[in-house]
Order: sequence, then structure tokens, then C-alpha cells
Amino acid sequence: MQKTIKWCFLFLLFFTLGQTVMQKSDWSEQKNILQKVLPKETQSQWYQIEGSCSRVYYQTEKEIAQMIQRQADTYYAMIAKDFDWKRTEKIDFILFETKQMFMSSFFYEGEIPMGVYYKGVIGIVSPNLWDMQKQVWQKTDYFLERGPVVHEMVHFAVEEKTKGNCPRFLTEGIALYYEKKYTGFLWYIAEEEKQKQITKAKLEKEFEQIDVSLSYWKSYEWVAKFVECYGEETLQKALQQKGEKER
Repeated sequence: MQKTIKWCFLFLLFFTLGQTVMQKSDWSEQKNILQKVLPKETQSQWYQIEGSCSRVYYQTEKEIAQMIQRQADTYYAMIAKDFDWKRTEKIDFILFETKQMFMSSFFYEGEIPMGVYYKGVIGIVSPNLWDMQKQVWQKTDYFLERGPVVHEMVHFAVEEKTKGNCPRFLTEGIALYYEKKYTGFLWYIAEEEKQKQITKAKLEKEFEQIDVSLSYWKSYEWVAKFVECYGEETLQKALQQKGEKER
């Protein structure tokens, strides 16, 4: 009986220590990600949830964080297949619940988008901050249909495949093309704007100077036309070659 109690005690001690080590490891990993993105004074009081392919950091909006996690895990398989993307680590998302928090992060460049990808981390701005006069359930539907999760994941896949050697117009066009393929969502632009002619050279050299709606649409249009003529496989081979040049 005493031997049984002794072994039970040792097992419990081992289990407790194992749990403690795991918690410390998780916190260390979380701290590293937050240090990468946020100023030191804003790194406390964050939580995280994990899926099979994603990890989401949040403060209070757990339900939105769960939506991000589920959506990321759902679409990862599709993106991984098309891009031959074999990640060994989970994709890190940070949910920004206030404009001030986003503006203090390294993502901020004078504007607050729905989402942004930079250096291995994806920032998602809470849909509660988007300019929408909608009910909660409508915001949820809008987020799932038009939210930035898939778009930013494609950016991540493109960067890893090309080793960062991809023009801005091309990576945006590719993200929009695959976002439409996976979710059905397509960037809106007025019909008269679609008729404007912009060359690939202009997109490549002056992407930032062109009106946002127009530059994004023309980038998507260029990628869609390329795929129509040569196929997705050729597009992926071209991205692979860009990555090989950087080795």
C-alpha cells in the first residue's frame, strides 16, 4: 500500500513539474513574440489560444481570437497545398483590441488596416474597431467572409517561398487571387476605375503612389490574367525561382 502511495506521489510530482515547465515554456515563447511586436510597457496581461496550425494572442476578446484561430487552421491546409508550404512552427497572430495598442506596435505606419503581415507575425485589428454600423452577428459574418486572416496568411506563404524576394504589387495580387479562390471575396472597385490602364512596370515601381483601390485591383487583375494564360503551377514555379535566387 505504502509503495503504491509512493509511486502515486512521484507520478503526481512529475506531472506537476512537467506542467510547470510547460507553462514557463509557453510564457517564454509568448514573451518573445510580444517583445518582437510591442513596446515593453504593453507586453503584460496577454493570453493565448492555440490550434493545430496557429497561435493567437489576445487580451479580452476571446471569442474573436477563437474565430481567428479556427479560420487560420481551416485555410492553412489549402494554402499549404497550393504553395507547398511546410511550416514546422505555428503561425502567430496578435489581436489588437484598441487603436492605441496597434499604433504602439511595429506594424503601425500611419494607418490602421484590418490586418497586416510583417516578419513572421500577423496582426489583426479587432472587427469592433472597423468602421461598420452592424450588429454583432453581422460583424462576425463580415469578418469570416471578408476578414484579413486568409489574405495575411498568403502574404506569409509568399514571403517564405520567395525568401522575401517578391515585388509589393505581385504579393498583393497573389494574396487577392488566392483569397478569392478560397473564400469567394474579391476586392471592390468601381467599374469605371477598372477600365484604367496601368502597366506592370508602373505597378512595380509606383505601387505606393497609386490610389490604393486601383493599385490592389490592377495587381489582382495582372495575377488573374497570368494564371488564366499559364496556370497556377507556373505561378508557383516562378515564386520558387525567386526564392532560389536568394539562396
